[in-house]
Amino acid sequence: MKVSEKALLGLLALLPGMTLGEETVTTNETVQVTAAPLPKYRTETTDAGTLVELPPERSPFTVDSLTEDFIRERNATDLDQLVTLQPGIYQGGKTVMARQAGTYTIRGYSGSEVLLGGVPLSGGVVTFLDPTLLERVDIVKGPVGGAYGAQMGSMTDLMGAGGTVILQPKRASFEEDFYDFLLKGSYSKASGTRLKFATDVNQVFVDERLAVRVPMAYEWREPGWAPSDAGHGTTFSAAPSLSLRVADRLEAGLDLFYQYSDQPAFQGVRTLYGKPYGSGWDDTYTRPGDRMRFQTFGGTFRLDGDVTDWLTLRTRLSFFQTENRYDYRGPYSNTGFDPDPASNKRYEWGAGDRLARTFYAGQDAIFKFDTWGVDHQFLVSVNTTVKESQGWSGFTSTGRGGTITEENYLETIKASGYSDTRQQKVGFNVQDLLEWHGLSVIAGVRADWHDSVNHVHEWTFSPRFGVSYDILEAGRAILFANVSLTETPNFNYKRWPDNTGSSPSDYLDSTWRAVQKEAGIRVNPTGSLWLTGTVFRIDQSNAPIAMDNDLTGEGYYSDDGKTYSQGVELSASGDITDNWSIYLAYAYIDYYDKTNGLRFDRFPPHAVSLWTSYKAPWFYDAVFGFGARWRDDWMMTFRGQPAGEDQIAKRLLTFDASLDFPFTENFSLGLAVRNIFDSRGVESARNLQAFANDGRTFELSLRFRF
Repeated sequence: MKVSEKALLGLLALLPGMTLGEETVTTNETVQVTAAPLPKYRTETTDAGTLVELPPERSPFTVDSLTEDFIRERNATDLDQLVTLQPGIYQGGKTVMARQAGTYTIRGYSGSEVLLGGVPLSGGVVTFLDPTLLERVDIVKGPVGGAYGAQMGSMTDLMGAGGTVILQPKRASFEEDFYDFLLKGSYSKASGTRLKFATDVNQVFVDERLAVRVPMAYEWREPGWAPSDAGHGTTFSAAPSLSLRVADRLEAGLDLFYQYSDQPAFQGVRTLYGKPYGSGWDDTYTRPGDRMRFQTFGGTFRLDGDVTDWLTLRTRLSFFQTENRYDYRGPYSNTGFDPDPASNKRYEWGAGDRLARTFYAGQDAIFKFDTWGVDHQFLVSVNTTVKESQGWSGFTSTGRGGTITEENYLETIKASGYSDTRQQKVGFNVQDLLEWHGLSVIAGVRADWHDSVNHVHEWTFSPRFGVSYDILEAGRAILFANVSLTETPNFNYKRWPDNTGSSPSDYLDSTWRAVQKEAGIRVNPTGSLWLTGTVFRIDQSNAPIAMDNDLTGEGYYSDDGKTYSQGVELSASGDITDNWSIYLAYAYIDYYDKTNGLRFDRFPPHAVSLWTSYKAPWFYDAVFGFGARWRDDWMMTFRGQPAGEDQIAKRLLTFDASLDFPFTENFSLGLAVRNIFDSRGVESARNLQAFANDGRTFELSLRFRF
């Protein structure tokens, strides 16, 4: 028996209290359904940080979601440029040639490795990932061990205390067929010329049971700072996705990812009192043959479905491989070194050829039930991650006794820089989300068993608790608070300098800990506009600190490190009117090193970011955009400590403007000017290798959608 759509809608309209995210209007004869417009800068629901779907305003945790509309309007060149538009988020050098490459500092602490659909991506390749491949970027604030597990980072900055960045790739959609093409060109005297061609094609087949989506992007780049005979750079990225409706409530999918890049290598410039020393902002130490090349491929198989009305299962199987090759000459990155341009000790050589693999398998089960009027989503999950890395990498300089020459630096690095590592993590997570009359409570704990290549084993436990309460029971004002603990093992940090590293007792056997306390309020004054205010404090203890780590690399560590970071975050995000959207955010961070009794601005203590867009119905529905970003002074560091009063990054203020003009329903022209007043300064730094922000940039884009 076939039921008509009209009869089905009529039946749903008779069910009390039932809505489908739409406004339903009943007449005597027909049922008319008018879909509400989706906000540009706000996602309807997300499971980032909570592991179960919730409207973001009801989450007990802080999650900033950058929607597809926001990503498109900001038109960022790469992920790094997009993420660092947010105040309070920074990274240690825009490069794949550093230990911290691909990780971000959030709330004063280095974040976890970037997750692509829940799976960690290492090697720094995400730094140059094209944002047009992404559906959304979720930035989860605070220690994340209770949700995603303690990180396995070794010999890097501490991971997981500040938060993590989760990339949601575009997935095949059953809603419509479309073809989307983008052609963009940009020019900057400082950054050079870029040309990009991107496509996004979605097709539905087999009676709407199979959907295929293929987002791709190709970029050609000629950096303004590179030597004239260095050659151009190219990057190709693709994220094909396939979704199959196995049954009415069961969907299988395969999300693939590929990226290849070959670019001139660049490792920053030296600065003094916030200005380039002995060079300009866009000078380079790069030789014509210096290159960085990386290739990443892999994918995730997913199986999602409601087995019953009370049980939902999620299955993930993933594999990713990254090969990273580089060879460069850059400014010397250590302190206490003569930066005189005439000195033959002013640079270092770096090189590497490494292969990294990540294997992941996870199973989540979500049980939905109620007890005495309280709704539960009870999650039980188990997953395992294996990370392998083989190859050689390192750097050396003429500062090491003056014995290193341009002819023998590769042999020096290869002889001392080879390593073969393997780390495995098995995690178990139990969590319950309780909802009752505007009150939401999340409580859970995650346990992780770690195993390193040095046969060091460690258990870590990361509990968390969060609560949100709709004080008006009308979705207009919501209080929230949380407390969480994240533990991570101190793997591969030698206990004493004379240890051989051949036994587990040679290494620290403790875990560093990060505890966050956070409270805030979210207010909805109109439409989809949400105002948020948050205060937080993160205390970190048992962190490894270097006791002796000279240029020979024979160092050792203790676990006496103690620091804290506290601050305030304010934001306004959403639609002010049907035609006017805004994203405005402010972050304040106060960082204190309790071990050494130092309070210093490790990162900009104050930062503001604004982007707003207005669709002008009186001017052919053209969309005008305007943005501004301001960051306060901050001190450059070496191994987490101030590099000196002369090593600072000065205040940086930039303005952007854009215009998107729709000639037809399917064709639009985009014009933009980034950094209108050509303000220059330190954007990020890896030790004393400072990376400048882009200069004034002109952009022209053409978009076709059918």
